[in-house]
Amino acid sequence: MSLAMGISRFGFTPIIPLMQRDIGVTDWNIAVMASANYLGYLVGAYISRKQWMRNHLRTWLGAGLVTSILLLIGMPLTLKHLVWTFFRLGSGFLSAILFVIASSVTLGQGRSDWAGYLYSGVGIGIALTGLFVPLFDSIGGWQTAWLGLALGGSVFGVLAWCMLVKAAQAESEAPGQIRSSNELVRDYKWYVLLISYGLEGVGYIITATFIVQMIKSMPELNPIANQSWVLIGLAAAPSTYLWARIAQKTGIKTSLMLAYGMQALGILLPVLIPNQVSTLLGGALFGGTFMGITSLSITLAYQLKPEVQIQAIGELTTIYALGQIIGPIIAAHLQKNFGMMMPSLFAVVVLLLALLVLTTLRMNKRGGAV
Repeated sequence: MSLAMGISRFGFTPIIPLMQRDIGVTDWNIAVMASANYLGYLVGAYISRKQWMRNHLRTWLGAGLVTSILLLIGMPLTLKHLVWTFFRLGSGFLSAILFVIASSVTLGQGRSDWAGYLYSGVGIGIALTGLFVPLFDSIGGWQTAWLGLALGGSVFGVLAWCMLVKAAQAESEAPGQIRSSNELVRDYKWYVLLISYGLEGVGYIITATFIVQMIKSMPELNPIANQSWVLIGLAAAPSTYLWARIAQKTGIKTSLMLAYGMQALGILLPVLIPNQVSTLLGGALFGGTFMGITSLSITLAYQLKPEVQIQAIGELTTIYALGQIIGPIIAAHLQKNFGMMMPSLFAVVVLLLALLVLTTLRMNKRGGAV
């Protein structure tokens, strides 16, 4: 998770301003690369639902880890925008594949309580990019920043291979009747989860991708741009574990609704009170919820559809990825026609809508879906 999501996918965010400063990369080029990454993530999530992918988890795991690192290395080796776009497309594709594999292998061992630890890897990766990108930048600019992330990603890749390869092999070789003969049955409960999680994809992506660039564009907030990104990662790392504990106490529906409300507040705070304190507090609330929502949603999907877990996780990730493509398109239109604040206000409305959708989910007395 640290390599596939925190570094390979979100490492682009703190490097965006460096590429603009050093080589004059335009906002349009950045938007194209970001969109390519979202599209790759969507395709990867869709592919992960296929039986032939599920039959070769070990191969996909190894190829995904190695190729993710190679794509990081390739970014500073060229100045061609088309090649960059292709690399970001591949990075998004592999991020989704590795996300689904890691989720399926871990939860497939019957340890849904591990989800909090599993998804903390995303926050760890984000925090490390925020800490080390400025250091690598001081050594050699944007190119060294990419190579530094590749070096760090290699360490995570080796660790991931050593820890996951045996489990992935066992998952591939396990009796296939459960995974191959059963189809994902979409009922009311599933559509509620699918819609709410898709809305999360729309609402969160605007902040997750462009927050450093947005903060650096405001002189009064520029000094805390990198700190805000580090804070998001530091808040995200323990958040999945904390939200799992909250879900044990309150039930998964209540905890999800609380997380959506807190995330909306985190996005809204810098808009209502544009100063350093509110921006950092908003970043902490955002970082402390977006992976928590993912962890809780994936866990709920596993509880709802344990017999077709990898198909369920793949479909949930697909709708999330679709939301990530739709969100920036709408946000760009709103910003162009209504000003800088409108994308954030739009994200808040979407997240509150996701919260309202969740209120319709029927739960039993112990907090499970019925």
